[in-house]
Amino acid sequence: MITLARVDERLIHGQVAYAWTKAYPSDAIIVVDEEAAKDKLQRSLLEMACPRNMKCFIADVTKSVELLKKYANKKIFLVTKHPKTYFEIMCQGIEMKAINVGGIYFKEGREQLTNTVFVDHETRSVLKELHERGVYLDGRTTPSDAELDLFTKL
Repeated sequence: MITLARVDERLIHGQVAYAWTKAYPSDAIIVVDEEAAKDKLQRSLLEMACPRNMKCFIADVTKSVELLKKYANKKIFLVTKHPKTYFEIMCQGIEMKAINVGGIYFKEGREQLTNTVFVDHETRSVLKELHERGVYLDGRTTPSDAELDLFTKL
């Protein structure tokens, strides 16, 4: 069972490792990132950032789907850099009810939606497609923030 699916370009950091995992208790974190899955140094750093009481997996989309199916009876926290990754996971049969979009940071060519969410045309399109598929887009930066339906900002 997915406890939280989060988009955060920093993947696992203090806020994810402590605030979000306390608000959404989970048995494991799955970082879904093609680059990190292939890079031993990135994998090692992400594993060190994971709370000690949680299992940590760093996987590409295909492997993350396998893990989600294998551990369907466990509480799983997902984090990835891009909303498109969740679209790809859904295309492989995993249901998403809600995605927390909290950390897509400023880069040239991106438009600001919230304090910590900046999107380009492609990301905006993916978010709209996710919404059209019935996924609630939660725009909170931290779990203590007031709820924000990010679709209203698109």
